[in-house]
Amino acid sequence: MSTPFDAPQHSGSTQTRLNSVPADGGGGGGGGTNVDTQRLDEAANALVELRGDTENVDNSADDDCLSASRGLNKHSAGGMAEAGSWATAGSLVTMDVRWGSQVLNLKSLLQEISDKLHTTTGHYTSTEQEEQARQHSISTPFG
Repeated sequence: MSTPFDAPQHSGSTQTRLNSVPADGGGGGGGGTNVDTQRLDEAANALVELRGDTENVDNSADDDCLSASRGLNKHSAGGMAEAGSWATAGSLVTMDVRWGSQVLNLKSLLQEISDKLHTTTGHYTSTEQEEQARQHSISTPFG
């Protein structure tokens, strides 16, 4: 599956290309910055989708973990290991709680990054529109 984060692979040397620097070298001003807001939106939407997938995986892991815990204690007395229950069952529940905490953290980070990408897209779009309006308002003697 290709994502907006995928970049073409180049063999040989590693290259870094800034949008504001011409491919033939140069630099030192005069160039503009080109931001592909569609790609920013695609990346943000991919993170939202990943966040949903993460929740689905978390729900499945919760179900499996709790089912395993119940299975371990099915034929034993409930409670502490000394009373005949499996100590592993309690550890599974502890790990499930820890897993859930990590998933919540991951989902929060994915949402935060997605929100920032959408905000950045809005800022670039707004700035571009303001700049275009400013340029159109400039009158020149050439018509």
